[in-house]
Amino acid sequence: MRHLPSLTGLRVFEVAARHGSFKLAADELCVTQAAVSRQIRQLEEGFAVDLFLRGHRKVSLTPAGKKLYLSTHNAFADIAKTSQEIQSESLPNYLNLYATSSFSRLWLVPRLPQLRKLHPDIHLQLTSLEQNPNMADKFEAGITLGLEKSELYESDFLFSEVIFPVCTPQLLAENPDIVNLDCLIQHSLLELDSKFWQAKWWQPVDWATWLLQLDQSEQDEPKKALKGVTPDMMFSHFPMLLDAVLQGVGIGLGWQHLVQDMLDDGRLVRPVPDSFKAIERKHYFVCRKDLVDKPEMVHLRDWLLSQTAIFRH
Repeated sequence: MRHLPSLTGLRVFEVAARHGSFKLAADELCVTQAAVSRQIRQLEEGFAVDLFLRGHRKVSLTPAGKKLYLSTHNAFADIAKTSQEIQSESLPNYLNLYATSSFSRLWLVPRLPQLRKLHPDIHLQLTSLEQNPNMADKFEAGITLGLEKSELYESDFLFSEVIFPVCTPQLLAENPDIVNLDCLIQHSLLELDSKFWQAKWWQPVDWATWLLQLDQSEQDEPKKALKGVTPDMMFSHFPMLLDAVLQGVGIGLGWQHLVQDMLDDGRLVRPVPDSFKAIERKHYFVCRKDLVDKPEMVHLRDWLLSQTAIFRH
């Protein structure tokens, strides 16, 4: 090891030899061209041999320079590779999970502290989409509405949707006449616009659709109420609509898995008991088969199943 020349000089030499230019080497190393020339000259003096043939606008390697370049380039490449491997081993292994912005913001994010407490080994990289992820992209895991058949993925049923009107307790108290559907639709109705429903697998559930889907064998109100449905405001995303409901702007349709927490803590109430149980609108946890036994994936799957069990009953 005592025969090693200056490691700084070797680094400068490798860059200069790779570029065939002292100027480009100076640019890469963020030093002056004079500093590069000085380091190279010190190496040459130490070896007592020229490493470069200096031309007017460029430099080229001498036979000794070519020999040294081959050695230094391979050595630095090996060091860089090993450094990257060590850094990768020390960084968390992130698990990419796809979900809609509504599910991520209203259901998943509020529960992340609990997940972190139970499973600190899980490091999520959350990606929000307004449609199901494309299985051809070989994503790691996702929460999907509907299930696209694929031999590359395994799936677990989480829940089906239950949809019903929601509003604030204050709005209901200020409008005691809301006793049935026919009365309800006379008030400010908030709705998602048609563009929201253009994503893959999604069929619209607006006020008109919701009223039609109710069990009309037990009541005639949906037919009667349907004639007077005129939403007062339209929103491009459900979280925005829900914010408006929470501000008392009007009455909106709420998906049970997204609003149950707000019903439990009293921020929202159901003005009428009617609900549409959309059994066919099934949500799944899907993950790649080659990752299904990964400890973080097992823990995430089990946690999601336990947290959504209430919606499967």
